[in-house]
Amino acid sequence: MASTTASSQPTDIAKRMAVSKNAADDMMRVLSIYDTGVLPAAGEAAGEAYGSDEEEEAFAAAEDVILRRNSSSSSSGMNDYLYAVDDAIAAAALQGGLASRAAEAVQAAMPRLEEEARALLSSSSSSSARRHSFSYSDDLVVDDATSPPDASSPSSRLSPRAAATVLGVADRMLRAGYGPELAQVYVAVRRDALAEAVAHLTGAADPVAIEEVLRMDWPALDQKMRRWNHAVRAVVRTVLAGERQLCDEVFASDEELGHECFADVARGCVLQLLGFADAVAMSARATEKLFRTIGMHEALADVAPELVALFAGDARDLFDAEVSAVSARLGCTVRRTIEEFGAVIQGESSRRPVHAGEIHPMTRYVLNYCGLLADCRGTLDIVLVDAIDSFDGGEADDNDGAGATSTPSGRCMRELMTRLLRKMDEKSCLYDDAGLKHIFLMNNLYYIVQKVMDSPVRELLGDDWIRRHRGQIRQYETGYLRASWIAVLSCLRDDGSAAGPTVKDKARSFNAAFEELYRNQTSWKVIDPQLREELRIAVSERLIPAYRSFLARPRKHTGSSSGSSRHSASRYIKYSLEDLEDYMLDFFEGVQKFVK
Repeated sequence: MASTTASSQPTDIAKRMAVSKNAADDMMRVLSIYDTGVLPAAGEAAGEAYGSDEEEEAFAAAEDVILRRNSSSSSSGMNDYLYAVDDAIAAAALQGGLASRAAEAVQAAMPRLEEEARALLSSSSSSSARRHSFSYSDDLVVDDATSPPDASSPSSRLSPRAAATVLGVADRMLRAGYGPELAQVYVAVRRDALAEAVAHLTGAADPVAIEEVLRMDWPALDQKMRRWNHAVRAVVRTVLAGERQLCDEVFASDEELGHECFADVARGCVLQLLGFADAVAMSARATEKLFRTIGMHEALADVAPELVALFAGDARDLFDAEVSAVSARLGCTVRRTIEEFGAVIQGESSRRPVHAGEIHPMTRYVLNYCGLLADCRGTLDIVLVDAIDSFDGGEADDNDGAGATSTPSGRCMRELMTRLLRKMDEKSCLYDDAGLKHIFLMNNLYYIVQKVMDSPVRELLGDDWIRRHRGQIRQYETGYLRASWIAVLSCLRDDGSAAGPTVKDKARSFNAAFEELYRNQTSWKVIDPQLREELRIAVSERLIPAYRSFLARPRKHTGSSSGSSRHSASRYIKYSLEDLEDYMLDFFEGVQKFVK
């Protein structure tokens, strides 16, 4: 029992009462009349003493209440009991034999006050392990145990009646010099209550050991990380903030003791939360963990000022250092994961070309990943501020920074895009057909530019980056036209030489070349409809005028009379202008066709 730690000598109690700051007020309680309908307030005057007989009579009444209530297990009549303790404390501050008796009465009352405080504070910490929820007494306001972690916290709140009783008990114990005993009760009870509230929010009945986190498979760890991100805000802003308020009220007359008690109560749950984050930072890095880790870093940074402000003195310095250290380790994990992501892009080594020149899976993956990263640019600017050069200093395109932002997140994004584009250049070399190589590059770069324009990545790369890479798409288009159509168009060219190929030879060459292109390039796929139409138009603008000019030139047909040369040559002209225009509509659809 905590009361056994108090002095057993009545005179010691009297001395402790003599230094009470409220001694003058306490003396006014000697002739108090008990009012059972109103809870006595701290320092409330109970009357005036007019002589030793009156004082002894008033104290005797108070002593009788204390002894009678001590022998009863009922918790009713607490108002009378607190009034009686007030009078005993006031009498203990007087001189003479009455002070010794009063000190003994005060000492006898303390165990009952301790038990009352324990009962009221404990009622908030009882729980049902099966439901991971709370069982509340009539003195508590009930929260919905099924509410989500980021909603109202299940942390117990005392009702006004219970709170007034607790504060009244605490005030008497502090004024009687029993602050250490009160602190012992408060810490023992509220520490368990806080641990239970945190367990409810995090979904972990027991603290998760670092070794367990390191061995945990990703789905289980992902769930815990996601719940932690919500829980840490609720714990700091609702559970701990409420506990801080309760502690301040209970220890209103001894602020320093209140700070110490709160630190003792909150230390375990705060270190539990920080310990899980630290374990995540120590676990094996993986790209799928990155955004959960960024979320944890953001959540911790969000509540860090509020969390640290709850503490005072050495405890504040301790938790400030702990939060900063864990945040730094999470930031280091984020930074190294991004670096490893860049290395994965650079190290991708598959040797199988993508069918029909379509968009490479890595392009889609990287752009989606970068889009999510761009949403976290505020955090990236913090964690990458001193380490962006660790990618591969100087590897990014020197021109990329000209029109883009110069933030760490912007430099990171340009580096990742540079690595991706270089990797696509490497992948294009897997195609034997130079035209298909340019289709592949065009598809991928067009997809990249469109995704950048439609996402927050645009802010990080800048409009100048977009303009330059749009120009690169036009260069790939020109490269495709040269690789695929120069030979075909050369069949239609008038070389002006009498000894050159005849109309028959030119027509046959063109027919064969066009049919070969048709068979191959109808199976090629240009993904974007707008780009596909633009490419068809670019081809038609070169093919149709050249073919029209070919049809309009005088025919030269070896071995035929001049009168019949045009009719004879027409036998080798298989396609009209309208035929070619119709055939062009089949190009780049990804479905191989043959000229009928």
